[in-house]
Amino acid sequence: MNLRGCLQRPVAAPSAGFRGGLKRLVFDERGVRSWARALLFIGLLALFLVIVFVTFQHVISFVPQLYRRIHAMQQHLKSGADLPPWIIILNEVMLLGCTLLATWVMTRLDGSTFAGIGLPRARWLRDLAAGGAVGFAMIGLLVAGLLAFGFGRLEPPTAAVALALRSGLAWAVAAVLIGFTEEIAFRGYLFAILRERYGFWIGAVVVTGLFMTAHGHNPDENLIGLLTTAVVSVLFCLAILRTGALWWAIGCHAAWDWAESYFFGSADSGMYSSGRLFTLLPRGNAYLSGGRDGPEGSLLCLVVLAAAIVALPLLTRRRPARRRAPAAMDPAGKP
Repeated sequence: MNLRGCLQRPVAAPSAGFRGGLKRLVFDERGVRSWARALLFIGLLALFLVIVFVTFQHVISFVPQLYRRIHAMQQHLKSGADLPPWIIILNEVMLLGCTLLATWVMTRLDGSTFAGIGLPRARWLRDLAAGGAVGFAMIGLLVAGLLAFGFGRLEPPTAAVALALRSGLAWAVAAVLIGFTEEIAFRGYLFAILRERYGFWIGAVVVTGLFMTAHGHNPDENLIGLLTTAVVSVLFCLAILRTGALWWAIGCHAAWDWAESYFFGSADSGMYSSGRLFTLLPRGNAYLSGGRDGPEGSLLCLVVLAAAIVALPLLTRRRPARRRAPAAMDPAGKP
């Protein structure tokens, strides 16, 4: 049974009555409606996550040394210990695997491609690097503002050079995994299908709401931090609209996280990263310093992000987005 493109296949005109009403709710002239495809993607992703994490829990129970190490680390984190990069890497590898699998299944079912949902091969490295440069510059500007206005104190590095480099590489891997996972999960297939059918702003609002919800459970996340999450999501959506791809947003996201967690060593939702280079400590009013939430919980962060949105035409190159999927075919096989 060939399922490729099955969500794009038109269906017979629905009949009257309750069953016909349900059919009209789920199907239109393009096949399965976009909102139903979006829910199917979310459902598949949730299913894969449950399977992978439950399986992982069972597997590590047969490896006592690994089980004890992970359990001990969880207890240390609850007591306020610094977050090691290997925990993030392990978690993000599983999250990214589930995200890519759900995306692959949905692109097969509706006949689209990874290029069509924002991952074309053309210019990927250039856009990734350009986004990375902007992301590092943005967090650097934010930290400079905090220091200049007296809302932060930067402590110098204390680790040996070799240890600092090794830690920086580990955190770079973690940050890249986070960038890929979150951008593909929230602004990949999901954003592409919603934007194509309902327009840019409807798609942006929906994925921004989901992005905020996913980050809302973080410890010590304050209201400004949640607003920051919303604004950065809009920034990345606009970047995708301009560049026609996810690469710039992935690079910007990864560089921001790496610079915040490792290079400047600031708190992120109340947690510091182990092996960080510098250490940024908040001072003064929590609404301006970010307090335990870190720089992302500062009003200055909203200013920096707003400036980035205004300057986005100067920071990115406009390129047309690829068509997400071929046009639906009628029963005769014609477009």
